[in-house]
Amino acid sequence: MGNNNQLRTLANAEQFIYRLTDTEKINNAELPHTEQQLSDTFCLLFSISGSGLLTLNDQKWRLKHLTLYTIMPGETFMLKTEPYQKHELYLFRFQLYTLQNQKIGEVSMEHARSLLNKWQFIDISSIEHIHSLLSDMIEEWQRPESISFFRSQTLFQQLIMQLFTLHKEDICDTAHALFKTKQYIDQHSEEPLSLTSLSHMAGISANHYSELFKKHFDVSVTDYITKKRMARAKQLMAKGNAKLKDIALEIGYQDPYYFSRIFKKKTGMTPSTYMKSRQRKIAAYGHSILGQLTPIHIIPYAAPLHPKWTAHDFEHHAEEIPIHLSAHRINEHAEANLQLLKETKPELIIANDHVTEEEKQVLKTICPVHFVPFTQLDWRTQFRQTATFLNEANEAEEWLIHYEELVIQAKKACLFDHPPKTVLPLRIFQDQLYLSVNRTMSEVIFQDIGLLPAFQNDGQLIEKKISIRSIQQLDPDAIFLFLHKEPKTIAFYQKLKQQASWQNLKAVTQQAVYPLTSDPWREYTAASHQRVIQDLLSFFP
Repeated sequence: MGNNNQLRTLANAEQFIYRLTDTEKINNAELPHTEQQLSDTFCLLFSISGSGLLTLNDQKWRLKHLTLYTIMPGETFMLKTEPYQKHELYLFRFQLYTLQNQKIGEVSMEHARSLLNKWQFIDISSIEHIHSLLSDMIEEWQRPESISFFRSQTLFQQLIMQLFTLHKEDICDTAHALFKTKQYIDQHSEEPLSLTSLSHMAGISANHYSELFKKHFDVSVTDYITKKRMARAKQLMAKGNAKLKDIALEIGYQDPYYFSRIFKKKTGMTPSTYMKSRQRKIAAYGHSILGQLTPIHIIPYAAPLHPKWTAHDFEHHAEEIPIHLSAHRINEHAEANLQLLKETKPELIIANDHVTEEEKQVLKTICPVHFVPFTQLDWRTQFRQTATFLNEANEAEEWLIHYEELVIQAKKACLFDHPPKTVLPLRIFQDQLYLSVNRTMSEVIFQDIGLLPAFQNDGQLIEKKISIRSIQQLDPDAIFLFLHKEPKTIAFYQKLKQQASWQNLKAVTQQAVYPLTSDPWREYTAASHQRVIQDLLSFFP
């Protein structure tokens, strides 16, 4: 019977063609892996040794020895390894095609997902010479000879065959079981859930299940259930008109008074106070809007959210915002977003005035709209104007006082405790370097904080190509580096770091190349600029 299953598995393997497109050995997670990056290929991530966290989309997993993790195109991932420990991770990017009737075609995402899900969390300890196989593949890939490219592809095919021929018992059943029970909690948090029933689902003892759940997800089972219930409660409160008793029952609490105590303990406010704060059904439309609302304690009913493009807001506010608009690309999903807003029926929309004219016209048909003059006004004026429109002017002024105190603290750290530093803002996209000064860099770093640009600057925004030779001539004390998280750019940056022209830069030799994340450095709001300064303080402790 086992042989028949193995033959059937190998037959399924013949339906696909696997083409290796990139290899990388990761000893310690650093740029770009410490920020959510969007994968445009299929990926196999082999964890050989070390510890840390892998974030897949919005799910966090603790890295395990000799375990395989799979990533689909369009998914985001991020690594966080623990410092002062040896790590050995291998990342292989590949393309997947179907082979039917001797014709090569594109594989459907559904078909590919069913395949890669079988390899998710798989135990690779039984793969013969797994360490040398992965190392040899990396070594062959990096050699310039054409025959080495062929060898690396051949080794990759051997690896795929090994994955297909693993026996069923080689699957990390416990990891799968934990994942399934966590999904069950996500979907049934309002039902009676006990440690005993969940551990039975996982097929292990209650004590062992509790320990493993905390180890894998960095939160206890009880706290995770409570977290999901509180998030659901906040969404129900945001909809308005619901009674506290009904909300308590809907999320799994028979006693509304017990629910109120838990809610206040977890959020710091009573349910009635929270409901009052969510009375207005406000929608945020377009980027750089949500960050003008959260500092004045307004959580909108609908807003653009994405685990990569709006990482901070997704992590901190996703569960409080019932309606998630697409934030993947500006205007990419405008039609779908507008349709969702029509169905949501908000009372008020706060939008950027630089959305398209077609979007403006549709928005006006939904409800009253406040268009923020994004290009004409600086962020402080935008913030004050929006707060005034929402009758929260006092809240905005209090927040700005705190911001100015943070600016003074950053000035002291950057200018007085250290010699004045010249800064070069550098953006890398594919195989090109750019001198890149956006509004945040100009107004916060150069104007508010007073750091010195390493180039001639009259306050204008700059986006122009720059050569490595020009960077050598400018010789900045620090480089603020924005690296696009896509494979071609990452590969170029890895090669650039090996070149003497880069290694001999003052900023590089002094370990003063500071990676910038798109969130908050490419946003332009009150909330993001507060985080920008917090980042800056971490650069110059």
